[in-house]
Amino acid sequence: MRTRQQVARGAFIAMTIFISFGVARPSAATGWHQHARDAQRTGYAPTYPAPPWRWKWSFHGPTSSGAVSRGKRVIPRNTQPVTGGGRVFLALGRRGVWAVDQETGRRVWRRRLPGGVYSTPAFDHSTGSIYVLAGIGRLYRLDGATGRVLGRVTLGTVRSTLPLPVALLDDRIIAAWESRVISLTKQSLDVLWIYEAGSSVETPPSYSPSRDTVVVVTSDLYVHAIENSTGASRWRVKPTPRNGGDPAGSHDGLAEARYGWPVIAEEHGYVLVKYRLDWQAMWVWSPWPGDNASMRANLSARPEYQALFVVDLDDGTVPFIANVGHGGFGDGDYMPMGPQPVIRSLPGGGEVAYVVMRGSPCGAGAFCDGRADSHLGELILDATTVPGYGPGDVRFIRGTFLPTDEQPYLSGAGDAIFGAHWAVGIAHRIVDRSPARGSGLAPIETENLPHIAVADRHGPFSPSHQYEDYTCAEGCGRVFPPGFFIYHTDLPVYDRYWSEWATWIISEPYVYFLSTDGALVALEADGGSPSMYAASALPVSVRPSELGLESWRHPDQPCDDPPRVVGPADAKRFAGCEVIVSGCVRERVNNGKAIYLSFSTPRRGGLQVIFPTFVWPSFASNPDFLFPLGSKLEVRGQVGWYQGDPVIFVTSRGQVIQSDTPSASCDR
Repeated sequence: MRTRQQVARGAFIAMTIFISFGVARPSAATGWHQHARDAQRTGYAPTYPAPPWRWKWSFHGPTSSGAVSRGKRVIPRNTQPVTGGGRVFLALGRRGVWAVDQETGRRVWRRRLPGGVYSTPAFDHSTGSIYVLAGIGRLYRLDGATGRVLGRVTLGTVRSTLPLPVALLDDRIIAAWESRVISLTKQSLDVLWIYEAGSSVETPPSYSPSRDTVVVVTSDLYVHAIENSTGASRWRVKPTPRNGGDPAGSHDGLAEARYGWPVIAEEHGYVLVKYRLDWQAMWVWSPWPGDNASMRANLSARPEYQALFVVDLDDGTVPFIANVGHGGFGDGDYMPMGPQPVIRSLPGGGEVAYVVMRGSPCGAGAFCDGRADSHLGELILDATTVPGYGPGDVRFIRGTFLPTDEQPYLSGAGDAIFGAHWAVGIAHRIVDRSPARGSGLAPIETENLPHIAVADRHGPFSPSHQYEDYTCAEGCGRVFPPGFFIYHTDLPVYDRYWSEWATWIISEPYVYFLSTDGALVALEADGGSPSMYAASALPVSVRPSELGLESWRHPDQPCDDPPRVVGPADAKRFAGCEVIVSGCVRERVNNGKAIYLSFSTPRRGGLQVIFPTFVWPSFASNPDFLFPLGSKLEVRGQVGWYQGDPVIFVTSRGQVIQSDTPSASCDR
């Protein structure tokens, strides 16, 4: 018997009743019904449609001719489509939650909610309900068929856009808001228990059925294990030596858990927790060594650079070091939270974790340093699954190369591994993971599954959105195996509608890809031969270009001739136009591949002036020293987009004029 609390709108109202608690079990239904598919957040589906695939439909993406649709908006980060009841449900920020028809991709209903929707919804197959967390701290139960509100409960009063999708169990919902974790009944949304974490909860809750335990991570980097039957604390540990806070470019004493989620390896009784580290962590070992002993020795000597922790669900101990480094969709001096592990259940029993690992040799055709040592990988969790490998060891998987500051977000299904990158969705079928495989020179063998390029027009447009020779990005400066394209253009659509996120989900009979710009694509089995994808004479990737120098050539308003002089804050209104921007240098970053100047603080979110390495020799000295903080500059160029920010790329010395006399305004 326990006392429970019922949460009323805008306030918590305590009332005493008696309730019998049982052990909650995760839903046994198939499909991708909640964030990372299940309450364990495994990110893994047991099956996927047999290739080859064909284009079924798209939503919030291209027109019938492959152009960018009007009215596009940036989607919230870390949100996944979820499926159920013949619908696909999407969180679309201030536009609320939308339901589209699984067969046609057409919108069925939409529901705007106060504060917007920034968290992946959860669909309950037993009631046909969709549970949606709104940004004002209110949880809604909606009719999945119509969007009608069936119930609501207020969890807190602080507004937030941090994604905190609920965990859906058979008999209850586990939610998190502010510093609380809250268990609620599915039908009436009555509160079963409330756990006070003592610090802001920064990850969605995850659930282990064998331990009947809920896990969250808070802003102080502590991992909390909570008894699901009572809401009592089982243990609370901080596995990392870092403290909570934004690690920014080089703060090796801080880390963040936000935009990650605990991943349960149920068979082993572990929870895997990823932290976001600083940008400079990419260069500490550059490149990483190629053997597990050296990786482990490095991480043991420098524990502040351990990014992924394996924590025992029974007592909170860390039984071994996971040989996994840091990476993500980063640039400049910023590295966001990277991909989370995926737990694969092996045929005949056993489980491993798919990760994006780091190690030598570097990716084919690439320069060899910390940016080029990322690979798809398999993390071993015990000493028996693969002879010759122990817990914490990693095994290389052959796959499409993507740099460390572009690591893709992972999903898995059956014998396939999927990676979602801002310019391409990659997919591979594992064909040989025998013990002899797994080294850098003899990786786990794969076959290509269809890839999907976001923006590619190397051939004529086809309504099938398919290229049988290859796919590519950045004007084919980067080449990938054959598959599909979303937009028939060379324009960097992903930069204009940058969400810092992309994802695959697999829900039979479809495979879904949500691109960085927010296009949702549904693919289905075609029934033909998959041979065109199995191998490619082309390299899976070429060396990435220094920077995508394409500009956004669809101005929001007519351009002026001669170019107008504008302030940095107004530059984005002239995207596609040539302008002269006048301002004071407030931030400056040199990451070795480009110099980034900004007229505002913080740098991200404002106009970027980017000097690629090839233009440096045209200046009297390195622009890093030539234009110090406080300099008064005029920069002329076409305004484009780069990772969601307006940008001018400097490709010649004549674009930049520096004032000879310091401006008093630059000293403020």
